[in-house]
Amino acid sequence: MSHPPAEDRRQQARAAFEQADLCTAMKIVRHCLLADQDDGPMWELCGRIQFSRGQFPETVSALEYASLLVPLTAAGRVCLGRAYGHIGRAELSRDLLVEQIDNPQLSVPQLLQVAAGLDAIDRPTLAMKACHKAIDRDHQIAQAHYDLGYYAGRCGYPDAVVESLARKAVHLAPDVAQYRIGLTGLLVKQGRAAEAYDSIKHLNNDDLVSINCRCCLARMIGLYKQSGDYRRAIVCEQRRLQLEISSPPPDCD
Repeated sequence: MSHPPAEDRRQQARAAFEQADLCTAMKIVRHCLLADQDDGPMWELCGRIQFSRGQFPETVSALEYASLLVPLTAAGRVCLGRAYGHIGRAELSRDLLVEQIDNPQLSVPQLLQVAAGLDAIDRPTLAMKACHKAIDRDHQIAQAHYDLGYYAGRCGYPDAVVESLARKAVHLAPDVAQYRIGLTGLLVKQGRAAEAYDSIKHLNNDDLVSINCRCCLARMIGLYKQSGDYRRAIVCEQRRLQLEISSPPPDCD
């Protein structure tokens, strides 16, 4: 059964967005909206594209208009809640995101986005609630345990709790360098250098050159040198120099 041309264009826009081809997605969305300025689903997709581009006022404008035309999807509501936080409307952000925690339509990755949005407006306790909900849905998701540990640390939980959750993430996804690097930072702060080195001693070059935090790299350089692992220390030194030259993102701490 063939779809009407308008629906075909909508599907093309959604497919481009899911493939992270934001330019193509937006071109198709604009074409759809020129044909029908009251196309609510396309206004929602427009807002989600704007969010992915970091254009948060435009995100809010598009999603609020979409909500006047059609009920927003779960993904749209999460996006709007996070965008409110980015433009300083913290109470609206909190209220909308908290509503989503018990939304059965949300996937586990969307629940983790809710948690990130709540933490971004300095509500780590609520972020923990969203992570717990994600783990209730699927306790094998490593990111949920890792994020929960991070928010627990922000809430003042003991280091042992944070470490346990980081180790759970490493156990579930041993090949994800991010979890090992986070665990390393925690262990170094506790003076447990040997254990910290153990957590990163098998990272490969691809893992090391993917790191964007100079603080993490500095910490790892020290550990590698201390342990006689000079090859990895050199790779980290080279990566840190690249970041210093190319306007790096903010350090983690």
